[in-house]
Amino acid sequence: MFIIIAGEEAGPANKLGGVWNVIDAEARHMCGIADGEVIVVGPFFEKLGQDWSPKNRVTSDHFPFKVGEEIEKAAKKVGIPYVTGKAEVTYRCRGIEKRCYVNYVLFNVEYNLTKSIEYDGQKMRLSDAVKAEAYKLVGLNSLLYESKSYGREYTHYLNLSYAVSEFAKNLNDFGKVAMHCHEYPVFYAAARLEKLKIPVKTVVTFHATKPGRVLGARVFERIRKNDPSLPPGVQEGLVELEKLARYADTATFVSDKTRAEARLFYGIDGIVIRNGIDVCCEAIDWDFKDRCLGKIRSILARKLKDVYGYEIDEESIIPIYTISRLELENKGYPDLLDSLVILDRILTNRINNGEIDEVKVICLLITALGKKDPESLPDGFPVDLPEELLVGDELTLKKMVDERKIDISKIGKRSVCALPYPQWVGIDDGGLGMTIDEIAAGCIASIFPSRYEPFLLTALEACREACPVVISSACGFSGAVKELHRKKGIFGGVILIDNINQSYLEVITDYAFGLHVIIDAFMRDKSKDRMMCSTAFVLACEMNWEEPVRKYYEILKSFDEKPGMGSV
Repeated sequence: MFIIIAGEEAGPANKLGGVWNVIDAEARHMCGIADGEVIVVGPFFEKLGQDWSPKNRVTSDHFPFKVGEEIEKAAKKVGIPYVTGKAEVTYRCRGIEKRCYVNYVLFNVEYNLTKSIEYDGQKMRLSDAVKAEAYKLVGLNSLLYESKSYGREYTHYLNLSYAVSEFAKNLNDFGKVAMHCHEYPVFYAAARLEKLKIPVKTVVTFHATKPGRVLGARVFERIRKNDPSLPPGVQEGLVELEKLARYADTATFVSDKTRAEARLFYGIDGIVIRNGIDVCCEAIDWDFKDRCLGKIRSILARKLKDVYGYEIDEESIIPIYTISRLELENKGYPDLLDSLVILDRILTNRINNGEIDEVKVICLLITALGKKDPESLPDGFPVDLPEELLVGDELTLKKMVDERKIDISKIGKRSVCALPYPQWVGIDDGGLGMTIDEIAAGCIASIFPSRYEPFLLTALEACREACPVVISSACGFSGAVKELHRKKGIFGGVILIDNINQSYLEVITDYAFGLHVIIDAFMRDKSKDRMMCSTAFVLACEMNWEEPVRKYYEILKSFDEKPGMGSV
């Protein structure tokens, strides 16, 4: 049996967001339990400028091993440039450890824009033939969308879906094929196989919906009112691709909220299979956490002195963080910043009343439009953050911080400040020089106040590093937390804030008090602090990838024969 895991972000260096992590984790775990070959299929960006995204991905084509002859033949028969390879991974589960191999097949679908073929008796570009066939099979009228601002993106997805489905069709000559499609960029692949009656078992997964992303927090009101009308500004062509999930054998959703959106807007239903996370250590490495905290404190203290001349005791610095895509409203940045103002008043009053020693809470706001060249950053980055370094919403976020007078320059008088960190973090990022795992391990708390969030993998990543978390109930992850509370009695470590039913003032106050509970435990009650860290870690261990991938595998291997037909 061949199991294809397909997506726009599948493949080395094709990371755009959390979906890459999901595909990568599923592939590694699937090859540990599946009886057959696991194949990751996605796009291949050969050079700069091919990518529809402004992030300009270039896909790595270096693999240590070659794929089998059957996979190679099926890829070659698609008729466009491609790269194949195989990578070794280690599968660990319940004391079992074994070496496995993940296959990769990556197509350069930009070639479709220049390759000439004959279709329906006419000579045309392969890309146009793909669009013509899509109109014939499922009624996709590409003429309405290809001239839109997202036209290049739409065309890329259609071409990628064609390549994925054609590869699956070819692979079907060598044995049974099942395919898992992540998100709408490859949903047409499942629809095309169904319409051509190719016997491939198909599963599609919604990580969000296009209308939901546009509506943000307003989607919850839509669900309550059962209002399925599409919001203004939604990219209709991409919505049409998303609707094609109805042709798959099974639809899955990463949260109950995402499932509710798909039912409302598309009439598509299925099952919830939540994301998981890999936890490499069996126990918390407290020494590692202490080292990471010490490093963050030392760097921030030094840079605050170099940039502003502040002499701040390192031990008084309490780092907390959030990390997200640069979606200021959806990710709840206004709520977070307002809650930091309230937290500042709480801590300042306690200090003035002699209840606690002086503290300096610094909230790292890790979000960026793209990666910045470390050589272009000042030595004091991110404490030294000239506006000319910022673009778009990076500049907007800095202004939001400045307006509330909680910018880092006020740290001499404030107990709480926000520090924008507009960079892709890493050991050579020109800032802290730490990975996100190290930052999570070193920070005292993390906060994710999203107004709209289909799942929230970043909260699980914080829990994996034993970092207590404050999250909103709008996050799909909150459903998993409540379930673990109910089933296994796991409490603490993750503080849930109801940002759907409460007033704005109540919400931001609760965020502030949620952070205060964690910070107060760290300052005054080490046993409670360790309990919260440990509970966060236990929750991450409970939400590993074993159960989700097994569920996917059970669906994929329930093969249903279908009669075959032709193709382009």
